Amino acid sequence: MRSAKYSGPGAASEVISVIDVEVPAPGPGEVLLKVGAVGLNPVDVKIRAAATDFGSIIYTDLPGWDVAGVITAIGAGVDDWAVGDRVFALAAFPAAAHTLAEYAVVAAEDLAAVPSSWSAAQSGAAPLTALTAWQALEAAQVVAGQRVLVLGGAGGVGHLAIQLAAARGAEVVATGSPAKHGLLRSWGAAQTADYRDEQALATIAPVDAVIITVDDTLPPRGAVRKGTAVITITGLSDDYAAQLASWGADPIRRILVAASGAQLAEVAALAEAGRVTVHLDSEFPLEELAAAQERVESGRVTGKVAVIVDPNV
Repeated sequence: MRSAKYSGPGAASEVISVIDVEVPAPGPGEVLLKVGAVGLNPVDVKIRAAATDFGSIIYTDLPGWDVAGVITAIGAGVDDWAVGDRVFALAAFPAAAHTLAEYAVVAAEDLAAVPSSWSAAQSGAAPLTALTAWQALEAAQVVAGQRVLVLGGAGGVGHLAIQLAAARGAEVVATGSPAKHGLLRSWGAAQTADYRDEQALATIAPVDAVIITVDDTLPPRGAVRKGTAVITITGLSDDYAAQLASWGADPIRRILVAASGAQLAEVAALAEAGRVTVHLDSEFPLEELAAAQERVESGRVTGKVAVIVDPNV
């Protein structure tokens, strides 16, 4: 089967190739998927560029974590799924998963049925970002009637955090470039602000939770009051964390996403109800994985980048 492979650290165009490898077999508790599409995320390009583990995130030269496809074989002890089921997953994260290939083995507990309203590309692109957004909102204990500020609302995690927060009944404020404010509002943001406009940021009233999706960014002072939860999915310097604490923010947490088929099923149910969608920035075939990763590295992605392994799946 065709599979992406890294030859070592370096630029995407220099270290990515597509090779032939054996089709894997599912073990106990696992299924074999014929892969339709795979999502790319900043962690994919960062770990490729360095070719080393990032803390608990395991490097492998056979990459991929997001996946959507069709089950073609089932291992022992798997009772909830059948051959022919269309599923998606964040496979094994932060351990290695090897989903950027024509076939992939995935733990049954990581799977959820794909929403009928989503394309294969949307389903493949969603898992890591959808779960990150879901788990960030859980960490902030967001409930109906609260106000949530999403910093970086047009990104992969940000655009799903807006929708999932709105689906919980929260009022959402989101930052992004002015050209993307229409999209932010279409996803459920009640208020938008240009992240470069200090005056606009100063108009944001206190919120109950801040979700930070961009590197080492401090929310506007006026948005944080005593008890505002600040959850980041990226780095937050000690100085910024101390400043947030001095403003009364609590808790202040950095989270690392974990695979969860059960939580993906919750997201899929919202998608079936028309409350969550995945905005696709671009799609690339597997043979153009280097170009797809370069697109992610550009920092100009709106929503998600998907790699199409088999357009017929």
